[in-house]
Amino acid sequence: MACLLELEEKLSCPICMELFTEPATTPCGHSFCLRCLQDYLGRQRLPDCPSCRTAFEPQLQPIAKNLVLDEMVKMVKLSGGGSPLRASAEPGACPAHSKPLDLYCRRDHRCICSACAVKEHRGHPLVTVEDEWAQREKELVVKHEEIERQEKKTEMLIDTLRQQSKSIQDSASRAQTSYINKFDMLAKELEEVKGKVIEYIVTKERSSLELIDCTMEKLEERCAELRAVRLKLETTLKTNDPLQILQFPQEIQVLKKRPPDMVRPVPGLGVEDKLEEVKRGLEAISLLIYKDLQGCFRQAPESKEISESSGNIRIIAVNPEPRALPLPSHIREPFLLNYRQLSFNPNTAHRYLTLSKDGCRVSHRGAQKYPMRAERFEREWQVLCCESLDAGQHYWEMQFSSQWAYLGVTYSTIDRVGTSSLIGRNNVSWSLQVFSMSYSAWHADKEVKLTPAKYQRFGLHLDYTAGTLDFYGIGDTMTLIHTFHSVFTQPLYPAVWVGENVVATLCQPQ
Repeated sequence: MACLLELEEKLSCPICMELFTEPATTPCGHSFCLRCLQDYLGRQRLPDCPSCRTAFEPQLQPIAKNLVLDEMVKMVKLSGGGSPLRASAEPGACPAHSKPLDLYCRRDHRCICSACAVKEHRGHPLVTVEDEWAQREKELVVKHEEIERQEKKTEMLIDTLRQQSKSIQDSASRAQTSYINKFDMLAKELEEVKGKVIEYIVTKERSSLELIDCTMEKLEERCAELRAVRLKLETTLKTNDPLQILQFPQEIQVLKKRPPDMVRPVPGLGVEDKLEEVKRGLEAISLLIYKDLQGCFRQAPESKEISESSGNIRIIAVNPEPRALPLPSHIREPFLLNYRQLSFNPNTAHRYLTLSKDGCRVSHRGAQKYPMRAERFEREWQVLCCESLDAGQHYWEMQFSSQWAYLGVTYSTIDRVGTSSLIGRNNVSWSLQVFSMSYSAWHADKEVKLTPAKYQRFGLHLDYTAGTLDFYGIGDTMTLIHTFHSVFTQPLYPAVWVGENVVATLCQPQ
């Protein structure tokens, strides 16, 4: 079998790597398949031998069929050579030619042997398996590094979302506990007042009924006495006895001389006047619950406004009418318990803004020579406060000399130089626009039009944990202007935008 394989290799064409088909020999003595040699010579400008590159002239030295080799090939095929031998190719060898798969075709994306390269993959881009492996290994290393980076980034995002989820759960738990306590306390107070009101009504009912019973008893005694006199009078009149008739007026005279029982009208229950304050308080609480508390969960109506510049219809949410609350001390006291003393940060103030020495007042009245700082606003007439606000509740008030301002809160990451650096015109800040003819609430560059008013003093209540920011107009009443609902993820800084010739002041609690 080994001799047969060796003989088969000797009788194989160096071009197609198969047993000779019509073998032909060149003048230099090398043999090839006649057709393989003709195809090779047809592609050459200067004909030469495919094996030794010896030039020759086919016209002068015509190529003829080698009859001896042809007979030997036939004998090998008859003895079991050719394709059957190649069928037992080893693993990693070409199944068609039993040769090593040492080449890679980049066009067909497969490993091939040298015989496949000459026949089926002639003219294709070929490289050695080692070169393709090295190139592919580099690509896989780069891909591995990229996948590893994406995996780490994804894990970081998952961790961030887990932390955010835990933070939201903690915030929700704290908010739920806080509001449950508040509602329970309110319910307890109402229950106590309810008990006192019922007790007062029952007491008044008992005293009024006792007075009626006493009066009725006296009247019944009077009625019995009068009935006895009447019956005696009727009997006397029926006797026709002059003596009895003459004596009877004396008894009537005696009855008239007795002091009559003066019966005063029994008053009604008389609880309306006493409970008038309670009634007004309950009506105020009912109105507050219906309009304010339940109103927080009602969707604001929308109105359509036609834009003159583009001709398109723009949908603008319209806030409900602001609700005014009386401003006695007990209404404002819960806010003042969370009052925060703030001061403006000079490192953030625009160059046209001037700050007072105590940092509680800012005015827009001329350019200042401030040092260059990264945190300073370069485009908008804005300034931030030094203090940051995070977990818990916070309240502060600001007063303006005229209505040309924005007030609100922002993260420290707000842009300082771009077109979106105005508070409320980006997704990191929330603001109330206060102009003399228009009020608007702004967040993420979305506007909610509000009913304008003439407030000079405004109160801001931030419940960071619950995710609410309330704006109040302060005057003779305390009016809720607008409420933002959000999930705050970073500390917030109070901020203000000041128009020309406007003075903004951080107010002291009163």
